[in-house]
Amino acid sequence: MERQRLASTSFVVKSKTLKLIFVGTLTFLAFGTVVDAPDKSFVLPTVDFAQPEVLSAKPVDRQSFYSERFIPAQLSIPSIGVETVIEAVGIDEQGRMGTPDRIDQVGWYQFGAKAGATGNVVLSGHLDDLNGPAIFADLASIRPGDVVTLRNGEQSANYETVSIKQYRLNDMPLASIFAATQSKRLQLITCAGPYDPQEGYRDRVVVTAQLIE
Repeated sequence: MERQRLASTSFVVKSKTLKLIFVGTLTFLAFGTVVDAPDKSFVLPTVDFAQPEVLSAKPVDRQSFYSERFIPAQLSIPSIGVETVIEAVGIDEQGRMGTPDRIDQVGWYQFGAKAGATGNVVLSGHLDDLNGPAIFADLASIRPGDVVTLRNGEQSANYETVSIKQYRLNDMPLASIFAATQSKRLQLITCAGPYDPQEGYRDRVVVTAQLIE
């Protein structure tokens, strides 16, 4: 993720990465805006994955819709050596998905699905900071078939990776990542691509996994 710059806020962010999702996430979630598919030239070679089956364009009772299963507290991705704590994040004042405070943890989007439930479970993590690699430094190395596990105490949900794609920031498919869907999916997001000191990282890696039932 991008190296964060000190803005007119009441706190200082030490990570060099910016927020994962650009302004517009909040508008999308409130009104169901559909985002066009990204330019194919920026897609990493991977298995095909279908677009989400959106329930409807009318407002959805998200609290009721996402009432199943459990709040994820730990994340495990053995294939890339990730074993970490999950913290709940929301939306900032600019309408962007929040990111975890610590670079060795990941953030769970608390307005999306819970672990194992119907919908998109969205987790974000930093790529690096000024001191070196962060928790999702090797996220792009995941391969189709790799297992990702979410836990909270004795509860667990296993997901099988089905898609690893890289997008330009402005071309991210918000509909696929955040929309209400009848699938049971996990979305993992981090930064990628060339780094610009002013603009931060150009791209985002999005890993999609399907619940193993």
